Amino acid sequence: MAEPSQVRAVVLAAGAGTRMCSAHPKVLHAVGGRPLIDWVLELARVVTDAPPVVVIGAGHDAVRERVAALAQVAVQPVPDGTGGALAAARPLLEGAEAVLVLPGDVPLLRPDTVRRLLGRSAVAAADAVLLSARPPDPTGYGRIIRAGDVFRAIVEERDLPDAGAPLPEVNTGVYVFRARPLWPALARLGTDNAQGERYLTDVLGQLAAVAVEPLEDWEEMLGVNDRVQLAAVGAALRRRTLRAAMLAGVTVEDPETTYLEPQVTVGVDTVLRPGTILRGATRVGRDCVVGPYAELVDTVTGDGCHVDRAQLSGCRLEDGVRVGPFNRVRPGSELAAGSRLGAFTEVARSRVGPGSAVPHLTYLGDAVLGRDVNIGAGTITANWDGIAKHPTAIGDGARIGSHTVLVAPAQVGAGAYTGAGSVVTQPVPAGALGVARARQRNLLGWVARRRRASAGENEAVGRRPPASQGPAEESR
Repeated sequence: MAEPSQVRAVVLAAGAGTRMCSAHPKVLHAVGGRPLIDWVLELARVVTDAPPVVVIGAGHDAVRERVAALAQVAVQPVPDGTGGALAAARPLLEGAEAVLVLPGDVPLLRPDTVRRLLGRSAVAAADAVLLSARPPDPTGYGRIIRAGDVFRAIVEERDLPDAGAPLPEVNTGVYVFRARPLWPALARLGTDNAQGERYLTDVLGQLAAVAVEPLEDWEEMLGVNDRVQLAAVGAALRRRTLRAAMLAGVTVEDPETTYLEPQVTVGVDTVLRPGTILRGATRVGRDCVVGPYAELVDTVTGDGCHVDRAQLSGCRLEDGVRVGPFNRVRPGSELAAGSRLGAFTEVARSRVGPGSAVPHLTYLGDAVLGRDVNIGAGTITANWDGIAKHPTAIGDGARIGSHTVLVAPAQVGAGAYTGAGSVVTQPVPAGALGVARARQRNLLGWVARRRRASAGENEAVGRRPPASQGPAEESR
């Protein structure tokens, strides 16, 4: 067989995926945060030196758009089986000495497995080498027929005889063919089978010799035909990812409830507590504690951070940041070293300076906090005027009183305070106290007078007064 530089990969992605019961092509359904087809394209790119060819069905424009930047595209004009799909790719494979065939819905295949298959094909005196497996349940897969150790044929499950011994060895749909005998054999394919299709497996019966390479980990062969299998593949991918993380020094307290996408990185001695979800381009530092029930998406943390049951997306945490429960940190936000969010806060496109604290019940939007700022409960940066959003700047060491509204564009100087309940619309100079609220008035004897008046009104209409009435009822 040929060296990898002379091998072209063909990804079969023309199936309609009717069992997915979806308006979207099967290979665009996601597992591990990426479409199925992306996993296979990356595999093809890693094990061969040339761009792969992706075979799509007629009208599958969404698949074409997804793969166009990474692969050549061939269209299977009519859905006449896997043999017809490979035949559609032939015009793009001129000059290839060997053809690697990969299904578009097998995201768990490891590069080392395919390299081993290619290595076997390079030394075997065979026209094709196929990858086989022995899963616990072979239902749905074509069965490999042997005479001793010699390959004889593959029989699709729907074409199996009704009786006879079970055949546990299955075809994974992954092959390496010598190009020269492949093309004439492909041209001779017929449709004498239960589906009336051109089976690629029937090519093997026309070749002089076929070798079989057993798969060591049967889960690598798992494909997707429906959403149940999509979930099963996702679960297998998570198990693999979590195992690798734990072997690399990450503590995962409950792997059954922890979701870790393969592209996420987690530092040594970090603890992932139950219910944690880490997705996208997330990178977690060393010695962190995440969870329980935290979700981090496209988020980067430094070392020694502690994130409780909070939702973080597209943000950055420096070393030693603590994020308490029920917080939301939105894209574009930064929490500097040693800063802290207490509970029930939302931070959007804002920077919380080193050592600053936002203890609870606060909204910070488009705000920049300096060092060692303390934000009182109930504070709001009113950043939107109905048309545009405006910034708020709070200097080092400032103290914002509870229930303060900072109407942007707002500025609070270094070391300044604001009085509780203030609506701040003007700059507060450094070191000043800003108070912006109506003066309190106490109306002495008001409660007794109101009760007497209320009792008189009720007596006039023959009703007993209710047990208690608040001032708000006065306007009825």
